[in-house]
Formats: sequence, C-alpha cells, structure tokens
Amino acid sequence: MIDLDDTLVASNQDFLDLEYLHWFNQLRQDGIQIVILSNGEPKHVAKWLDYLDVEGIALAGKPLPVAFMRGLKLLDIDKSKCAMLGDQLFTDVLGANIYGVRCFLVKPLSLGKMHTKVLRKLENFCLTKMGYPTVG
Repeated sequence: MIDLDDTLVASNQDFLDLEYLHWFNQLRQDGIQIVILSNGEPKHVAKWLDYLDVEGIALAGKPLPVAFMRGLKLLDIDKSKCAMLGDQLFTDVLGANIYGVRCFLVKPLSLGKMHTKVLRKLENFCLTKMGYPTVG
C-alpha cells in the first residue's frame, strides 16, 4: 500500500517525477502488488489511479483500521506479506501499526497543505523525542 500525496507525488504538483514513475513501474515488473491508500479527495485520487493504472482508495480514513482493511482486501494477500509506505506519522504509520501492517515512513515530497503543515510540527516534535530524524 502506498500513500499518494507527498509520498508518491508532491501535493503541489500536477505531475509525477520520472524517477518515481520508473520506481513504481519497476515494483510492478518485479511482481509487487500495489494499491494506493489515500485520504485525498476522490476526484484527485481518481486522476492518479487512472494515470498509474492501479487500484486505490480515496478518502480512506487513515489511521482507522478499516482503511487498511479495505486496502488489504484489494490486494487479496495476508497482512503479514504487506507493507504501507507513507509520509505521515499520524495517518500512515499510526494506522499501519494499529492494524498490524509493517510501515515505512518516507520524507515528504513537499511541506503539504495547511492542515498537514500543522501536523508536521507535531510529527517532528515526536520524532525528535524518539531520536529519529524529522520528516520535513
């Protein structure tokens, strides 16, 4: 499962960087199943799902476990064989951990929208206190 905004594509961009597109396509060539799990608006997410030719869920509701349950259902695999890739501690990482899915926190591709900028300050405070580098 891969988050969309600021994980795969910067929230302030209308295009996907070529290196990310190549990486995404390489994952599929290597037989890795991918589903986009996003809290983004349906129209925005649908555009990227169509462009990437992949299934996904908009308004997923991360960090609620039901979001990850729905993503896992699309993949049709056991959660022990699944991972979540995302840029937010309180949606992607927290939700994946609550549901019991391995998670990888990546550096965000942009500062994000206003509500995300506020959360990033809290995320960075928590990460610093835990001894990890900040995410943005």
